[in-house]
Amino acid sequence: MIADRLFLKLLFVAVVLLVVLFVNNIFLYKQKITDLISLMLIFGIVMCVFEFLWTAVDGRPQLKVLAYISACGYCLTFAVFAAYLNLYLIRRFGIRPKKIWLIVGYGVPVAILALLSITTPWTRLLFFVGEDGVVQMRILFDTFFQGLVYLYVFSPLFIAAYFLTLGKHKRPAEGEIPASLFVFGAMVPIIYWIQLLILGEGADVYVETALPVSLALVYLITNVSTHTVLDTRAKVEAVETDLRIASKIQADALPPAAPEFAAHSQLELRCSMHTAKEVGGDFYDYFPIDENRICFLIADVSGKGTPAALFMMTAKTMIKDYALTHDTTSEIFTAVNARLCENNDEGMFATAWIGILDTRTMILQYTNAGHNYPILQRRGQACELIKTVHGMFLAGMDFTKYRQSEIQLAPGDRLLLYTDGVTEAHNRENALYGTDRLEKILENVKDAPGEELLESIFDDINVFAEGVPQFDDITMVVLTIKE
Repeated sequence: MIADRLFLKLLFVAVVLLVVLFVNNIFLYKQKITDLISLMLIFGIVMCVFEFLWTAVDGRPQLKVLAYISACGYCLTFAVFAAYLNLYLIRRFGIRPKKIWLIVGYGVPVAILALLSITTPWTRLLFFVGEDGVVQMRILFDTFFQGLVYLYVFSPLFIAAYFLTLGKHKRPAEGEIPASLFVFGAMVPIIYWIQLLILGEGADVYVETALPVSLALVYLITNVSTHTVLDTRAKVEAVETDLRIASKIQADALPPAAPEFAAHSQLELRCSMHTAKEVGGDFYDYFPIDENRICFLIADVSGKGTPAALFMMTAKTMIKDYALTHDTTSEIFTAVNARLCENNDEGMFATAWIGILDTRTMILQYTNAGHNYPILQRRGQACELIKTVHGMFLAGMDFTKYRQSEIQLAPGDRLLLYTDGVTEAHNRENALYGTDRLEKILENVKDAPGEELLESIFDDINVFAEGVPQFDDITMVVLTIKE
């Protein structure tokens, strides 16, 4: 009686450990319920529950039906668990058997056992429950069930031993797994023998097999999960390192945010970019074309992260190269668009706005490729949107021909370029920041320097968002003609 109670307590602990591992596997490690480890844990838990019931009701005549159910359930779930264990091993070691061998080796034996379990109350081929309520084993239990389960359960020991010795050169990338499986296979008989020493041999030996198997399974799953976590953490750290390097490269590729044009002191150009991820798809640029003309631009690449950043670097380089060899903004974008459309299998694209300012006449020539409307704030006047689009986004269609427009600027005028990360920032009520609020900030700080204006806009976006994480890159460029 004491031995039975101790056995039930140990079995209960094993069930609890398996349940915890299953919960961790689903919610912590984000594994699917159909993964082999999850299925092994499910059937391991059910197997232990059935054995718990079997032990509890054995010898109680009034619970003969429950004894049949628990014994049948134990036999069937044990075999299914052991089959899944073997399938897991086969997959871990990269073994690719034919489907027919899987059916013959696992499907057919489990099906036969299921048939024997269901019919045993009438055939008594596997076991039967006597008038005293005690489950009595029959010849097929001692031969077929015992042999099948032992073959499935102890196969990890032999498979792992092979990969630790003769099959070292065929060992999978997860080098620790064979050793873990070897220990798992060895733990089953060791725990079983310890169990017999503690509990004695009063109970049937086969009924007590689930305890050592479940405890060994706890070791195996914990070991595998630990290696998975460590491996995942190493990969994440490597990715984070790569992203930090990529972010540094991207930042270095952008020109300074506060340039000074020595030969054009009447100009003030200020820029800012806040990426939503480590690397972004927005970019700005500026550079002199000759001693009298300055080119500046802003663009927003579709998508986020590394793909957008790579496309951004390509587009930025092309725009600058063509700007130095073409006379007009329309020619620049037409040539760049044709090049970006080549081998663009991923379907990336970019909205962009480019301007060339002649510092002698203060005439601004510009082309808008599907980008947000710039805001022009003339001295002493209200803000206005320059609602001109000269063609679709870049890398859309290779035959697109872009147009251009011109605008006369004067001392005191200010032009703000921005990406949709500004106007489409949203708060907890999903309301958009919008251009109206942006224009109000421009009016409120109309006499402030460019850096202060950009800081005011970004701070106001954060106040508006009320703690909502930044969804898109926020990039701005402001050109001021000093008085």
